[in-house]
Amino acid sequence: MADTTVTAARRYSDQHPGYRLAYAGEAAVPVSLLTLDVLAQERKRLPLVDEFVLRLADHGIHKIDNMAAVLGIDTATVSAAVTAQMSAETVEYRPDSLGGHKVLLTQGGRRAVEELSTVTPQRTEYPQAFDRMLWQPIPHVRADLVTRADAESQGMRILPSVRTADVDTSDVSPRRLNLLLDQTQQDNGRSAIEVLSVEAITRQPRLYLPAVLLVFASDTADDLRFNIVVDDLLSEHHDNALHQVGGVERTKIQVVPAVGEPDLPSPLRQQRIPYDEVRDLQRRANNPPPQDDSTPGTPSNGAKQHESVTARSALEALTVRSVPLFEHRELLTTALNSARTRFLLASPFVRDAVVNGDFLAKLEIMLRRSDLTAHIGYGLGQDPAHSDDNALSRLRALARRYPLLKLAHVPDSHPNVLIFDDTWVSSGFEWLSFRDQPTRTYRPEEGTLVRDKTHVDERHNYYAELIGRADVDAATRS
Repeated sequence: MADTTVTAARRYSDQHPGYRLAYAGEAAVPVSLLTLDVLAQERKRLPLVDEFVLRLADHGIHKIDNMAAVLGIDTATVSAAVTAQMSAETVEYRPDSLGGHKVLLTQGGRRAVEELSTVTPQRTEYPQAFDRMLWQPIPHVRADLVTRADAESQGMRILPSVRTADVDTSDVSPRRLNLLLDQTQQDNGRSAIEVLSVEAITRQPRLYLPAVLLVFASDTADDLRFNIVVDDLLSEHHDNALHQVGGVERTKIQVVPAVGEPDLPSPLRQQRIPYDEVRDLQRRANNPPPQDDSTPGTPSNGAKQHESVTARSALEALTVRSVPLFEHRELLTTALNSARTRFLLASPFVRDAVVNGDFLAKLEIMLRRSDLTAHIGYGLGQDPAHSDDNALSRLRALARRYPLLKLAHVPDSHPNVLIFDDTWVSSGFEWLSFRDQPTRTYRPEEGTLVRDKTHVDERHNYYAELIGRADVDAATRS
């Protein structure tokens, strides 16, 4: 399953020129799931004039001129309706004894009139999601929403409502509901029912719609911009709503200048491809430009596809390159899915929102691979009490089942690191707590990916020995 946060971050990371992405995380848009007591009826299938043509013919008015006079409209409009109903085989246009013509119902027309007469409004309950940021109904169902407890356990940032009051019937107009019904109708674009009025709201529990919050910072982190991504698209309406209630400050997220990644050995630093060049390759690899046949000399689709493949190959061939913030989560997933010989991770905090069922399942599958060694070090100078007990317990249980996994608290301060096979990612990114930082303080961290085997081996050996020694020390103390 694709990580919607990573997808949004990659797609929109360059949304604000001159700003760097500092935070990309799951967010929760507040929603009331309304149970509406509505007056509704089956939507009539016929246009209004066509309906009255059938009704008037049933009541003995058979002349087009007379029908037009009763309805107060021109004869051409009535003639068009008669023609349409002749095609539908609900009426016949027959000569009469006076040399004119009359409109007569067919058997199908009589059935249509009977059906029209049975359409009566009914009171019924109707579920409707209501966005408390936009303060309007939205086309989502219960399956799209989560509870507050689920949102918090997944590390989502709870976004604020624009109002604290309950939703009133005046906030849910029949016109708006009918538009939403039409949008979700699969057949002819119109719903089979029509809401006439909203009589009452009987229940309105508070739930949440998963979204993505992107926060961008200037170089000095003193100016922030943000976007909210809903249903994989930027939502300007939600951006404006959050601005109106205080902006990103209401989420209590703080962005501070990046501490920067640990210093690299001089040869690697000299080889490092910078951020802008990496992003240019990534954009060309993932989003080849659309064809423009109107421009002379525009490359063909095949040429552009080749350019995309070429950019992807060039990106893969880089030995030392920048890692944008959004790519860290992708690399962690890649490591879990693809590591064959070694996996090593060191991060200060361990949080439930990251070490969840999906993470543990991927980790366990990786641990079943033969000839693989695995090390996870946490703490790095931080008190283990700052990590979540449940997440640590689940990791320890996995380490007991798979002795090849060395898990230990590292009491001394060391840089964060991710190593898998012959890839090393040097970064200040907090690999096991990116979803739920204890202080809600984030930095526009940029890392470095290294594929130089000599340096990767050296870094892996250093950390593997560090974690192994901490594991032995912990066993000795116990």
